[in-house]
Amino acid sequence: MKKKALIFGITGQDGSYLAKYLVEKKYSVTGIYRRKKFVNLKKLDLLKKIKLQLLTKLDNKKINKILSQNFNEIYFLSGQSSVTKSFTKSLETYKSQIEPLKSILDFIVKQKKNKTKFLYAGSAEIFGNINKKKRINEESKKKPVSPYGLSKLIGYEIVKSYRRMYKIPVCTAHFFNHESSLRPKEFIFKKIINSLNEIKKNKKNRLKVGNIDIKRDWGWAPDYMEACYKIMNSNQITDYIVATKKTVQLKKIIQLFFKNYNLNWKEYTIVNKNFFRNFEIQENYANPEKIKKNIKWKAKNDYFNVIKKLINKEI
Repeated sequence: MKKKALIFGITGQDGSYLAKYLVEKKYSVTGIYRRKKFVNLKKLDLLKKIKLQLLTKLDNKKINKILSQNFNEIYFLSGQSSVTKSFTKSLETYKSQIEPLKSILDFIVKQKKNKTKFLYAGSAEIFGNINKKKRINEESKKKPVSPYGLSKLIGYEIVKSYRRMYKIPVCTAHFFNHESSLRPKEFIFKKIINSLNEIKKNKKNRLKVGNIDIKRDWGWAPDYMEACYKIMNSNQITDYIVATKKTVQLKKIIQLFFKNYNLNWKEYTIVNKNFFRNFEIQENYANPEKIKKNIKWKAKNDYFNVIKKLINKEI
């Protein structure tokens, strides 16, 4: 019998790639969506291979009706995901993460047989600014510097508490930055490559960016969805850091993109201080050794490969 998986946030980058991965593993996949934006699902040729359920607002009755279909695995990849927007839409950010999360966990607790496995998509944003070059592991101090980071920290603490109190197989995957061609245009890798394509058409165009001195661990989204699958199908349903262990400065990312287009990045890049964030994480360094040791997962692609894949329009 096919395993059944439910994905909250199936139309986003991560949800779409996870659906693709699970379909290839012969799962029966159902996805929850809020708006009819199926661009990513169409790009991955998934619309006819999955089931979709509309959920425009938090409705416990409808959520419970969907959950009662006896899923083996539930993945929560939903919610307001922009750090910048979280400052102006903080209440929406908190609600989108916490309210549906509690409904799902309460449903799992009430199950009498065969507890459904659950994975919550966490974020490196919960750790805030860590001392320079100190690698972040699962036990590192949590000091979020944005409403988005705080919402993810609250979600993580709820999941951890339910696992401890009710002995249910639920966990959080703390994702560091991960990109793909499915990213919305406001995310930095997509913004860079879109600007480069415009510059190629018209040399008067420019890439406008904020702080290029920040440092991040950037990975490839499909790799991270494989990590989700491996976590859920392991004997160790617990929290993990999901990252490449390679941190790089944004300036170097920009240089590498422009080099692949045979352009001088300095000629076409404008650093605009209006784009600087007041509470920006300056740098982070991940330590994903736990996931490597416990379930033998390691990122296949670092930032260099991600750049190549985006230029080659790989999906």
